[in-house]
Amino acid sequence: AQAERATGGLFKLVAHAGRPLGVSIVGAGAGELIQIWALALARRLKLADIAGFIAPYPTFGEIGKRAAGAYFSDRLFSARTRAIVRFLQRFG
Repeated sequence: AQAERATGGLFKLVAHAGRPLGVSIVGAGAGELIQIWALALARRLKLADIAGFIAPYPTFGEIGKRAAGAYFSDRLFSARTRAIVRFLQRFG
């Protein structure tokens, strides 16, 4: 999107307990971007499944993966996680 200068739009993800409850996408290629989320909702996939998806090359679909990953960022960068990493680094 940045390379094509088509960065305008909105991606809204509503989730609970690690599962998407609803997704809204507005912008260039929104019809293409919503497909993986329709599958995730229909199959009750976890956000970790979407965040772990590896596309064959960078596409507009990366925005969905980033949204799913953002769900975990509070836990990934929490004080508790940093303390665990510091503790583990003592043995590395």
